[in-house]
Amino acid sequence: MPLAQGRDCTGFRAYLSTGLPQYDSQSYEFFGHLVGDDGSINAIALMSQGNSVIPGLQVPLLTIEESGLIFNRLDQNSGPAFGGIDGLADITVPTSITYQPWSIHVEQQNHGEPPQTVDMRVVSGSIGAVGAIYELTVSVDTGIYQSGVSEPTSLTIRARDTTGIIQWGYGPNGFFPLWMFDGMPLPASGGPIATTDQRTRIMNDYGGDIGSYLAATGDPMTGQGSHYYSMPLVEVESWSIQIGSTYAGGGTGGVLFFDNLTETYNDSAKYIVSSGYAWTEFSVQLPDTDQGMLIAVTGQQDVGNLYYAMLGGAGSSQSGNGTLQPTANWPQGAIHITPDPTSTWTSPHSCYVYELSYAVKLDASASRPAADLVFNATAQDQELNALGRAVYEGLFSYSGTLDGNAVSGYAWGEIQGRPPAGHPTPPNC
Repeated sequence: MPLAQGRDCTGFRAYLSTGLPQYDSQSYEFFGHLVGDDGSINAIALMSQGNSVIPGLQVPLLTIEESGLIFNRLDQNSGPAFGGIDGLADITVPTSITYQPWSIHVEQQNHGEPPQTVDMRVVSGSIGAVGAIYELTVSVDTGIYQSGVSEPTSLTIRARDTTGIIQWGYGPNGFFPLWMFDGMPLPASGGPIATTDQRTRIMNDYGGDIGSYLAATGDPMTGQGSHYYSMPLVEVESWSIQIGSTYAGGGTGGVLFFDNLTETYNDSAKYIVSSGYAWTEFSVQLPDTDQGMLIAVTGQQDVGNLYYAMLGGAGSSQSGNGTLQPTANWPQGAIHITPDPTSTWTSPHSCYVYELSYAVKLDASASRPAADLVFNATAQDQELNALGRAVYEGLFSYSGTLDGNAVSGYAWGEIQGRPPAGHPTPPNC
């Protein structure tokens, strides 16, 4: 049954403009690249995420707010400068989301220090509509990882959406599965993870097509994924950044990717995400064809791997709530993501090992084009360690073919590393 966000444009825009305590996580992110007047390419990401699940505590109606900024001038290869805000929303961190116009404001005030803020807002049009103009302003302390130096940083971006918003998930509510169960036991408690044979049925009866399985069975897949919406081509009109007392860069070029995700975690989901769950994902921008792609593999030892690859934007049909439907959605067996073993990089910070180059092949069918792409990290050190979690998150370039046509551009990559051989957990570097 359609929820409010699945019924019409008003309900969907209200969904994007309202705090949703019925979900355990709600996030808004802009990320991509900025082109400087000097020709430099700079990786950028900013986010606001509310999490109602507090590890080890059961406190209803409280939300942990995490907001922050990543800025990385890639030609310097010094690693990303990052910093942010975290605390209890509306208690230690005043947080607001408004509707008409859409706006998110996060603020933290430490005694005797300037306030730190993260703001995202629509200044023309409506959120999710083609042509809407967004203004992003951030004022937080940032520093290079393990440098011991943190400086006040101010960023302003003005950007215009060119595609509208894509609903990557299935059905009117946009549910997007991230793993499949097969009725396996839950080692942490001895109870069942699931009573369904999802993986067997999806692979054997539905040719690896999760959407067909969901449409035929109505399986709610509770706690197994997200509601996932994106604007893949938000074109930057102007930007500037100051770090400390120094003007660090600015320009009139670049392209951002926008994501909105909401998630709910039941006991099985909490076990999966805390027990070796890992992912490799590329958010791909195709400015020459006014499209975007998601390509990824997620995995965990008890549930195996789940692959997804979707294409949307120009040529997409529009749902009743105004979102765009993907023009192509590849099934499990048609997605091949292969890391280049010669591209490994060992982080000097966490000692995790990452591959920085990937080959992706997507098999064609009557309804889906073939793709043959290679992704390469644009700089070596793009690892973050935020709140104790090390992850490689930054800009990749890609080239190859899609539907027989040459394509190239940028993608945002998010990759989980692994401990070096012989170490169950990373040693201290």
